Amino acid sequence: MRLFIPLAVLIIATPAFSQELDLDFDSFGFDENSEITFDTLPETGMEVSATVSLSYSGIGALNQSSAAQISLANEHSLGTLGFLEWAANATIIDYDIEFDLSRIHLQNSTGNFSWKLGKYRIGWGEIEGAPVLDVVNALLSFGDVNLSSDELPGQWFIGLDYFASSVTVSSFLGIVPGVSHAIPATDSTDIEVGIKASLPIESGSVNLYAARLVPQSGVVDIHSDTSHATPYVLAGFSTNRSFGDMLFEVDVASKFGLQRSTATALSYHNRIDAALGVEYAASNTMQVTAAVSGQHWLEQSEDYFEFDGYLSTQNAANYIVGVSEELMDGKLSVSANILGTLNNNVNVTALSASYSYSDRLEFGASAMWLSAETGAQFEAMDGYEQYGLTSKFHF
Repeated sequence: MRLFIPLAVLIIATPAFSQELDLDFDSFGFDENSEITFDTLPETGMEVSATVSLSYSGIGALNQSSAAQISLANEHSLGTLGFLEWAANATIIDYDIEFDLSRIHLQNSTGNFSWKLGKYRIGWGEIEGAPVLDVVNALLSFGDVNLSSDELPGQWFIGLDYFASSVTVSSFLGIVPGVSHAIPATDSTDIEVGIKASLPIESGSVNLYAARLVPQSGVVDIHSDTSHATPYVLAGFSTNRSFGDMLFEVDVASKFGLQRSTATALSYHNRIDAALGVEYAASNTMQVTAAVSGQHWLEQSEDYFEFDGYLSTQNAANYIVGVSEELMDGKLSVSANILGTLNNNVNVTALSASYSYSDRLEFGASAMWLSAETGAQFEAMDGYEQYGLTSKFHF
């Protein structure tokens, strides 16, 4: 059974595995660097933060890795043109320097309409850690970074929203889709387009989705050893409703025209993805979350293969359970997450903690362990572990 919920805790790994999987590093709440995001701008108008990290990871013997990062963010009023916002960072990872403009967009509104143009992120779906509908953003890959920034990188979009009295309609056009390929391939030149309608209900909301999307990960034809990213069509539904201290969430999506590889060629197939999530506010400082996700291919007439040679099963299901709490008047935050496949052949345990020494200085620690049975897709990583320490200063 394939573990298709993003393994956010597997942030540092070998290059071989970075080619096999696409992973969303903060989609289920565990941040290996235990960083926080500063939502309010200081008096200078510029957000500036510096982070350093030391981590140890591996199977059997642990390898040391270090990183340092400077992050910047700002916003500018352009009068009648609207507001320009941007965020960027420079990272040094084991003496290699990387620069990234993670976000830059111009936005404005008039009447019942709002528009946004530039590089940013779009999130669909209600359930964190279950990418049933959140298929718009490009995912980071195994080993891409070992130090997260305050923001994950976005993609280039043109967005238009319409606000009515009882419904909100959001649409987008993706002009440069991001695709991760396991082997060298030509980037997709297809565009993405999507629309979402949100309707309020008692103590919750209902959302409808329709889109033409490019896969986040290229599909490898194992016969020709080529990678492809052909657009597919998505029709989806999500809803959430609270009952006292409990919040229930459901995501469902039908995906038409997804590619799969047989032993001789690629073929097109349809799939249904679904997830059920629950959030429970145990107290003012403690939150418990749980989710189950599954996918079902509507046709399985022959053997289909993943890039790494493993058989692609007709059904797959995964789980995630997490608990987080704030202590010492919010200065100390701790979290624990357990996730894996429902057949229990892959399991991940992750722990993290962060301590705010002051408004400007924070320290963090994390640990993660993975186990995988023989024959599972992650069997080569059985026994993988990771430990990390980090400090962050906000100017």
